[in-house]
Amino acid sequence: MHKSHLFSKITLKKLCILSLMTAITAILSIYCTFRIGNAIKIPFKFVSVFFTAVMFGPFWGGTIAVLGDILNVFLAPSGPWIPMITAIEFLNGAVFGIFFYKHSYETKSYFLRTLICCLILFLFDMILTSLVLTYVGYFPTFLTAFAVRLPAGIIKILIQGIFIIISKEYIKNFKLIGGKNFG
Repeated sequence: MHKSHLFSKITLKKLCILSLMTAITAILSIYCTFRIGNAIKIPFKFVSVFFTAVMFGPFWGGTIAVLGDILNVFLAPSGPWIPMITAIEFLNGAVFGIFFYKHSYETKSYFLRTLICCLILFLFDMILTSLVLTYVGYFPTFLTAFAVRLPAGIIKILIQGIFIIISKEYIKNFKLIGGKNFG
């Protein structure tokens, strides 16, 4: 029987870490999200999604983001489940992996990658999520959604950027745990 490359290297250690990161993502999603109404929120679940993407790559970072979003909807719903928002969550987790999985931690390139990553995440959040929220009826127009969500989007991306910069030293040490990289 042919094994796919993606799932052929799942060890018990990797499965345990991914399960733990899923649980942490769900907890952060439920208890560490600051909401203003149903459409404006500043979540901190990106912390566990970021570390998952750094350790295991874009696919697993996106997958953990999706699982955290789905668990949040079932355990602490604040509105209906919107599959398009879940797809955006996958993209956000994958972007972390694209920019930080198996990359150099040289200061100059790290700051540049952080800046570009935050810019892409900001655009995904503001444009795609505003389009979805307009489509499902939370806002009457895209511009209204964009304007209402802009202050929270700026705060959110600043928090993420500062966190990514501060966590640089911890990321460098991931390879030291267990003698080799998690992935």
